[in-house]
Amino acid sequence: MSDADSPYRAPRPGRPDTGDSRTWADDSKAWADTRDAHRLIAEALARLVAADPTIPPHPYLSRHLAHHAARGEVLDDAHVPLAVLPWESSANVRTLLRQSDAVSAARRQEWLEAWARIEPFIGGAGPDSRLTSLHLAHHAATRPRTPLDTSAARVSGSRVTPLWSDWTAQDNVLAVSETRLASLTRTTTTDGRSLLVSGDDHGTIRMWEPHGVPAMAPLHTYGGAVQHLLPLPGDLLLSAGTDGSVRVWHLTRGQLLAEPVHRPGTWVSALTLFAAKDAPEVVLVAHSDGRLGALDPVTFRPVDTPLPSLDPAPALLSGVGLGGAQGMALAVAQGRRVRVWDPRRPDGYTYEHQHEGAVRALVDLAAPGRYALCDDSGYIGFRDASTGRETPVAPAPPAGPVVALTALTVAGRAAVASGGSDHTLRVWDARTGAAIGGPLEGHTAPPVALTTLPGTSPGTSRELAAPAGQELLVSAGADHTLRRWKPGGPGVGAGRAVRRPVTAAALSGPGSTAGAPLIAVADESGTALWDTGTGRPVALPAGHAPVTAFASARVRGEPLLVTAHSDAGIQLWSLERGAHAAPARLAGLLGHSLPVRSMAAFPHEGRTLLVTGGEDGTVRLWDLDRVGALACREDHLLSVRDIAVLDTARGSRIASAGTDGTVRLWDPVTLRPVGAPLHCEQRVVNAVAAVPVDEPDGAELVASGGEDGTIRLWDPGTGRPVGRRLDIGDGPVAALAFFRTATGRPCLAATGPGGTIHLWDTDTGSHLLRIVTGSPLGALDALDARQPGGPHPEHPVLLAAGVAGVCVFDIRMEGR
Repeated sequence: MSDADSPYRAPRPGRPDTGDSRTWADDSKAWADTRDAHRLIAEALARLVAADPTIPPHPYLSRHLAHHAARGEVLDDAHVPLAVLPWESSANVRTLLRQSDAVSAARRQEWLEAWARIEPFIGGAGPDSRLTSLHLAHHAATRPRTPLDTSAARVSGSRVTPLWSDWTAQDNVLAVSETRLASLTRTTTTDGRSLLVSGDDHGTIRMWEPHGVPAMAPLHTYGGAVQHLLPLPGDLLLSAGTDGSVRVWHLTRGQLLAEPVHRPGTWVSALTLFAAKDAPEVVLVAHSDGRLGALDPVTFRPVDTPLPSLDPAPALLSGVGLGGAQGMALAVAQGRRVRVWDPRRPDGYTYEHQHEGAVRALVDLAAPGRYALCDDSGYIGFRDASTGRETPVAPAPPAGPVVALTALTVAGRAAVASGGSDHTLRVWDARTGAAIGGPLEGHTAPPVALTTLPGTSPGTSRELAAPAGQELLVSAGADHTLRRWKPGGPGVGAGRAVRRPVTAAALSGPGSTAGAPLIAVADESGTALWDTGTGRPVALPAGHAPVTAFASARVRGEPLLVTAHSDAGIQLWSLERGAHAAPARLAGLLGHSLPVRSMAAFPHEGRTLLVTGGEDGTVRLWDLDRVGALACREDHLLSVRDIAVLDTARGSRIASAGTDGTVRLWDPVTLRPVGAPLHCEQRVVNAVAAVPVDEPDGAELVASGGEDGTIRLWDPGTGRPVGRRLDIGDGPVAALAFFRTATGRPCLAATGPGGTIHLWDTDTGSHLLRIVTGSPLGALDALDARQPGGPHPEHPVLLAAGVAGVCVFDIRMEGR
């Protein structure tokens, strides 16, 4: 719908705006330019938004209000009110915020910026889920580490009340792909537009504007993964991948023009341009069997030209410019061996060298005769194509495969960006090998492909704007995201800091006189206990290895915190001195040979017991009253991922989940197996939870969360599944937590690397709510807050923790 067709029009001559005391004569002055016209339209539309965010706005409001506000330079919370954001359907708030120069006063865009952070991940969530997610994102962005203020925390229509958060999410996401990305490049169309082009594991090619909006309809190869993309003049693109074919596309027309290469049973390992001295440019195509061919880049017919001989193995190729009219040499990597072929020399290959790991990427540098490469050992270096002289980067990146490289310019210097298996990007001076700036963090899986954009690309915010001679870096990650970065360095600006990922987090009962929940949080920097009622932290005494798991216990009336550490030790801490005093260490438990990943404390026959599951594959039982070991089982293969304690018709049972795909039940006293293992058929079982059912005997079911993204319920007495599988739909299940709502409705919360918390009714199997955080989560914990003196005694409390931090909120499914 155009502005002229809108049922909500700005004032016209003879039709004064009855909602404003200004006359048309006043408005006519404001209409002197297009910007002011859009400002007036935005103001008029904003007055039409109902105050209640549960009331759907007119479609024009949700599709175009933010657009008018941006063009009128009034893109703020006053002109795009909260009530319209959960219904916003144009998917352009991120882009508009990047383009807008309207921000002048601080804190005028809190709700808009909160929405922009989660909007790429919100998908097809309903209005309830959208509003709830927005509410939580706004609290996390505006009230970090602050105590509960119920008057400020409530939002009409939201299903949660945020209680406390320590959350720092990146805001450089350009786009989110439904499928895993495999390749990325940049092209410039004949009309001068820069476009990003990505290929995915399902054979789909997508074009993106530099600000992340899809540029045109996707192209479907109907083949394997698209692992190579090569742009050519005239809006042409070559694609190749695992189906062994090379295809020619006209991007702006969206047409498949030709398929000049088709070799079933092989895959294309390299696709690059090459021009020898005094020879025309050709496209080189290498296959997984070592076969190398050349195509004319205009006709795409095979070209008979001298080519190097390859081993019968996949090869990586990169043309290396020799400068002037010298043409190119060809860098060839096969496994750990790298050779350089120079067609000017009668003996062909000039030199070769071996690497510790298989070479993963080669890239030509602007300096004549130099190229960069990286390998599986973590090596990154620069070499001279004629002499083989090496310049390794310094300092060396962390150990682990380096999987992607691209050349770029940083502050006028030739540089190379690398993407590693540690999920970070780094930038290096191509002449000296020195690091430029610090690591660029934010991806939650390895970046698989890199490219660049001009620093003045459309949609570039002032924070990301680059000076002359500077390029922006764009990465495609295995986490399904496209992200944009401003490489750091002197006079350029470093990448935005990211909170250290949380390694463990848990809730306990009231930790202060206010009755507010106490939160235990651990990351690489240390461990702290936070009182959500006062916002005051207490650090766990230093000197211990990083925490990998928490448990709360009460031994003879004394509240304890149990911590498991990366050195495989377990420590007991007294909290009796209160939430604001440093915990006192009581004792340690030794027995595991590898770190404990899950544990649970529970009362049994007058004693307090602790069960632990470790990466060593063992389940161990401890007596906390006597501080001693009771039993150990080694039945699981590989590691134990999660532990739960449940009540059954035959008494308490311990449930453990493992990488062997089973859930096993144990006697809580002897730790002997109870019944046969549950073979869950979910690949690895990452999470397990006890799920009470409304039966006279008070028995509980076992919920298992698997690597295949499903949740299954099991009857521990019969070993049979109950009900249908529940699918979270966005990756493996990482954590589960059970709670009951204010009216006693049984609910199961689940999350995973997609960063979405899913809530189900376990009686009916119905999906109740999606809470989108935009950052992967690895831990959930639920607390029955129905305790005297608590801040919200009628509502359960849920904790979610992961890469971006921790957030705690209560759940209000039955009320607004």
